[in-house]
Amino acid sequence: MRFITCAAAAAIAFASPPAVAQSRPGSTPAAATNTGVWTYKGTGTVNTYWIETPGGGLVVIDVQRDLVHAAQALAAVKALGKPVRAILITHAHPDHYAGIGQFKQAFPEAVVYASKATAKAIREDTYGWSAITQKEAPDITPKVFVAPDRSFDDNATLTIDGLTILTRELGAGEAHDTTAYYLPLSRDLYIGDVVLNGLHGPIAEGNSGPWLGILDKLEVSFPNARIVHPGHGASGPMQPMYDDERQYLRTSRAIAAEEIVRGGFTDAAKTATVSRINARFRYTNPTGQKDIVTNNVDGLFKELSQPPVRPVK
Repeated sequence: MRFITCAAAAAIAFASPPAVAQSRPGSTPAAATNTGVWTYKGTGTVNTYWIETPGGGLVVIDVQRDLVHAAQALAAVKALGKPVRAILITHAHPDHYAGIGQFKQAFPEAVVYASKATAKAIREDTYGWSAITQKEAPDITPKVFVAPDRSFDDNATLTIDGLTILTRELGAGEAHDTTAYYLPLSRDLYIGDVVLNGLHGPIAEGNSGPWLGILDKLEVSFPNARIVHPGHGASGPMQPMYDDERQYLRTSRAIAAEEIVRGGFTDAAKTATVSRINARFRYTNPTGQKDIVTNNVDGLFKELSQPPVRPVK
């Protein structure tokens, strides 16, 4: 998820329901990996995870959407009384990296990791999301976004304070690039916004087809994952989480295609598509956008207007 409007930002900053910080034992008893999450309910919710390392520190994954919620997540992490050794960023949407500066100020020795594509997108604001966020919510947005310190190649293995983490680049889907982080001992899998468990998934990038392919790739790459941790929504087993996300994407695509056949690429067809998707999926909007489904439909219509990609013979 990318940016929030000024009105939504104010609502989130001053009227958020109480935040929730949770810890749970790792999913494999022998691994004894302790993980936790800080989040909040309602519109705009996003997860910040932490993992306790064998060396006595913490690895944090994603660091909130704005200065207000990053400060609250940071307070939850600091309450553990352990040093943050590293911060991992899953993808280049500001709701996952806006808090880097605050976390680095509190833990200056922590190294911020991201894939080469994600680090570059944050550093150069390739897709303009940082600038949009600063314009839409200036009071709670960093004036300068801090970029990751260190990048890695696809399929890299990170060893941080005794903790082994496998990375896998997933390509374009909800975001232009997303990294999955897998802990082979505890079999915990952190996948950013590839899955939004029971929440509306942004399709505004116009990559719903490739997004479905990412879900297949995850099942093949990490078939033994015990617990899947999404960027938004509750953690849980991969099924039915993956199939629910597939259903959301496929149904949204089918509704859009039906309305395009009926009415063409028109505003009326878009309005009908929005109405049908909202009726079918009565989900929470995990962004601060006024109407995520309208944005999704714009992305779907753009995607479906493109000629099909045919295999080269």
